[in-house]
Amino acid sequence: MRLWGWITLSVGLAASSATAQSVDPLSAWRAPAIDFSHAGYRGGGQPLPHAPATVLVTPGPGDDTARIMAAVRAVERRAADADGRRGVVQLAAGEFEIDGQIRLSVGGVVLRGAGSDEDGSRLIATGVDRRALLRIDPRTRESPVAGPARLVSRAVPAGARLLPLSDVEGLKIGDPVVIRRPSTAAWIATLGMNAFVGWRPDSRLNWAPGSRDVVWDRTIVAIDGDTVTLDAPLSMAVGGPDDEAILSEGTSVVRLREAGVEHLRLISISDPNRAADEDHSWFGIAIDAAEDSWVRDVAAVGFVSSVVDLGATTRRITVQDVSASEPVSELGGLRRRVFYSAGQQTLFVRCRSRDGIHDFGLGHTAAGPNVFLDCLSEDANGDSGTLESWASGALFDSVKVRGNALNLTHRGRDGQGVGWSAANSVLWNCEATDVEVRNPPGAPNAAIGCRGELTGDGALEDPRVQPGRDFHRAQPQTPASLYRAQLEARLGPSALAALDPSPAPPPPDSTPMVSEADMAAYRAEVMGSDDRRPLDLIDGRFVIDGQPALRRRIGFSFFQAQMVPASAPAFGPAITRFAPGLEGVGLTDDLGQLANSLTTGDYVVHNYGLWYDRRRVDHDFYGSPNHRTGEVWGPFLEMPWARSGEGRAWDGLSKYDLTRFNPWFFDRLATFATLAEQRGVVLYHKLYLQHWLLESRSHYVDFAWRPVNALQPTGLPDEVPAAETFWDVSDPVRRNLHRLYIRHTLDALKGRSNVIYGLDPEYTGPLAFVQFWLDTIAEWETENDRSVWVALEVPKAVMDAVLDDPVRSRTIDAIGFHHWVYRPDGALFAVQGGVNKAPREQVDAIASPAELANAADPAAVRRALWQSTPAMRYRAWREYRDRDPQLAIIGVEDVFPELSRAIETAAPVDLRRLLRADPQVLQSNANAWALSNPDGDLVIYSMDGGDIVLDQPLEGAMTLRWIGDGVAGTTTEMPAGATVLRAPSGSAGQPRVALLTSGGGGT
Repeated sequence: MRLWGWITLSVGLAASSATAQSVDPLSAWRAPAIDFSHAGYRGGGQPLPHAPATVLVTPGPGDDTARIMAAVRAVERRAADADGRRGVVQLAAGEFEIDGQIRLSVGGVVLRGAGSDEDGSRLIATGVDRRALLRIDPRTRESPVAGPARLVSRAVPAGARLLPLSDVEGLKIGDPVVIRRPSTAAWIATLGMNAFVGWRPDSRLNWAPGSRDVVWDRTIVAIDGDTVTLDAPLSMAVGGPDDEAILSEGTSVVRLREAGVEHLRLISISDPNRAADEDHSWFGIAIDAAEDSWVRDVAAVGFVSSVVDLGATTRRITVQDVSASEPVSELGGLRRRVFYSAGQQTLFVRCRSRDGIHDFGLGHTAAGPNVFLDCLSEDANGDSGTLESWASGALFDSVKVRGNALNLTHRGRDGQGVGWSAANSVLWNCEATDVEVRNPPGAPNAAIGCRGELTGDGALEDPRVQPGRDFHRAQPQTPASLYRAQLEARLGPSALAALDPSPAPPPPDSTPMVSEADMAAYRAEVMGSDDRRPLDLIDGRFVIDGQPALRRRIGFSFFQAQMVPASAPAFGPAITRFAPGLEGVGLTDDLGQLANSLTTGDYVVHNYGLWYDRRRVDHDFYGSPNHRTGEVWGPFLEMPWARSGEGRAWDGLSKYDLTRFNPWFFDRLATFATLAEQRGVVLYHKLYLQHWLLESRSHYVDFAWRPVNALQPTGLPDEVPAAETFWDVSDPVRRNLHRLYIRHTLDALKGRSNVIYGLDPEYTGPLAFVQFWLDTIAEWETENDRSVWVALEVPKAVMDAVLDDPVRSRTIDAIGFHHWVYRPDGALFAVQGGVNKAPREQVDAIASPAELANAADPAAVRRALWQSTPAMRYRAWREYRDRDPQLAIIGVEDVFPELSRAIETAAPVDLRRLLRADPQVLQSNANAWALSNPDGDLVIYSMDGGDIVLDQPLEGAMTLRWIGDGVAGTTTEMPAGATVLRAPSGSAGQPRVALLTSGGGGT
């Protein structure tokens, strides 16, 4: 029996032409197409197992995480049976407090409770972590071994199971295979997904080739000539001369299987005094890298985002009889995506949601068939449907969205260029306030038998509808359920029983309790490392285990990021970037993996990023207006301050409470700082980012301290520039807010020795704020009887003033050269502090108009000036090395180490410490400069080894000693009035230093 051909889509299709439309818009949907019944556990139609309990866990006092996980580990150690099943962890009725996370990381393990009602097993997610309460995925991700790629040799339509190949040699029945349909530039252009409008659309909005590949995992069930038959249909047309689709032996990922969560009540505890509190568990159950697994009879209460989140590498999963209610969150983007799948062959049955936003959603390139069946959303705050780019083969069957929309459509720029979200997908007998279905080229969608305000070229009418009459409009079609009809047609009526609800079986009386031995084994497994490789400062150099600690700088993309998994890694790691539901480089980084990828000598530079919401990356393309909704785009570059749940900020979410801090932000910092100490690496954390406050309106409009965005009266202006006011701590409100923030940062990272604290990567504020910042740190150090590492990277004049301060300079351990340089000609160029201008508003002035007058490439002229010369870079480094030999200099190397050793041997520290530039003695040039100290000693550099001609005669007799590699160290008495210092013979081309002392200085 063919898949759809037997189905009667409406009653009375044989009606006369007088009562029926002359063209039947449903005719194309009667032809064989995708068989959606392959969605679900074991490919659909297979009953979910109910094995007897293996081990029993009862709630105890306090945190029950370890108790449950000890039982999980005990079952994981059991051998799997022929079906891949190991056993069932049975939770008794009662309340289990979970401070951590319950994770099933080996296949064949089921976590079962005593029921999902109030009297059943209740898992209470406590704490402020944004974790998933329950997680199913392997502990490590293994890369499968892929066989040779074979081209799909001829075009086949969506729904096909027969696949002609260029070569079938070596393939056999039962082989797992992967079919990949690449997203080529030509295909993207056909869809118009390379023509978005906005700021730098090519890197943000337009689809990049390779970013929307569609991947199916299938099994070969027959081979006939050059054609293989797959166990389930493909959800797109593939093959042909321009398609480049390929089939490879193996699997796309190594998955665990036969894991289940069932008969439980999950509760995320939030602050009852904050209606939009998000400092609690975001996800109920998150599953990835799993197949032939299930979630059954679960009630979830109070979560921020997804109750069930099926990741992109899930396959053949059934989610059945799950309810979600009372979510606690902001009304905004990536919140309340209650039932979500980015996987393939996933099935949601009788799922219920109240007060969600995107209650039933399919994600990025989800490769169907994927099905939502008999699901209900009430009081919906947003639409359901295909939420991200190019989900294919989706079926929403008898789904009701009360109060909002159900859409298969083109989402335009949303989510940084979602564009076409659905392909070859169907809404069947659904109901929503609004129903929008639009068709991308070559992959039509359809709404059939749906009730709601219908729009789009895929919203099809009953063929009996007559103009001006409503008798047959918005009427359900036959069969009542397409999924059930297809399942029955494929496997027979008995297969429908797999969809029936099933109650929790009581555990046998003989079920053993989790043992003390199991508990001890788990505690030993999770015991943290006591290894510490602390940072130290020796002779002006940060070291760990005697090795240089600051050799390789690891920065981050501070304003751009992508949720598209194929695009995200290009943006690198960022400690406090949050991509809800997605983990990996460029998304929510796995901090353990990040730390393990580093080695001693690496230092990670961090500050809060620019813009929480990626919508604002459009800069001022649209003038940076306030947003109509809080549908913010991820990934989120989290701010250190917490949202209040009150009022409305410019981005559509609630205002910030500047007296409260974002626990997720600081927990991430603290976690990485701990890992850094174990790995022997460094976290260089800068507390501020001035970029928000200057140059562009777009930079500033969403800033937490802007009056429209904060509960507190910060006194900042409504428009840029705002830096001058932000850094002005004469205002008592601002002063207290800054002090709270600085102290909270120190408290959050207290006791972690591999953290260096900095101020701001772009600071051009006044000296007074730097003094306030240092005073606040010093105050905290005194109160806590501990010191922290502090680095100063500020404009040169501000830095020099601090270093000349005998009290505040003691707080400084390191400096960096912040937008200043000695040019190749020896002239100093430095950005100014205490001005309402960003560094990049000042740096172009390094080149004079005369230097740019005839330049073919002015930017190249400026780059050369900023790069300067080895001699001038050494001059800058030497200046501060002499000033304080214990002061580390970040980001600048000693380019003349032999000369440095000679200087530091010949000239005492006390002589060098007070040296300052003295242009009266010698106007600096490309190869020479002079310094003097209050005692009248002179140090004059000749980097080309030539004679030195002074601009000012010596005022008195002095002793000259030449210093340099290979110089004998003899002295010469120089008379008063001398102007020429003759270099030692053989010095040409070798850097030399003339040390002139009048009172016995030198050695």
